[in-house]
Amino acid sequence: MMHPFEIVAEPVRRRIIEVLAVGEHPVGILNDVIALEFSISRSAVSHHLRILRDEDVVSVAPDRGLPQSRLYVVNGEYLERLDDAVGELFTLWEQRYGTGVRRAPQFPARPTPRAREPHAHRAGRRGQRGRRHGWHDDPPSAEDVD
Repeated sequence: MMHPFEIVAEPVRRRIIEVLAVGEHPVGILNDVIALEFSISRSAVSHHLRILRDEDVVSVAPDRGLPQSRLYVVNGEYLERLDDAVGELFTLWEQRYGTGVRRAPQFPARPTPRAREPHAHRAGRRGQRGRRHGWHDDPPSAEDVD
């Protein structure tokens, strides 16, 4: 399942959600409005609508007036998930350094990927590049003598 921010990060999907936020609309009108607004094909709009359906952002119902037409509507559960995600951001924002509370920030529950463990240099001489023959007036070192 995609994060709510990932869904609205795509401008076409965000605009579809905005259009549907005011009420349900037939698929034909959605296709026409979004295709015209973004200069994309109707099949591209249908692709985004399918993603929104698969992620339970929108639902489809038959039109009561025209049974062959389908109406799209935003699912309230998605808006609640989006609201929860924004709430988590505000919680992190309130716990940042420098606030009146002055407490350490709360880290996300998901661990972040760890950095790779240090390993030996493949040539075994880490940091030795260019040191074999110092400056032209440097005396030869023990390394330079073969």
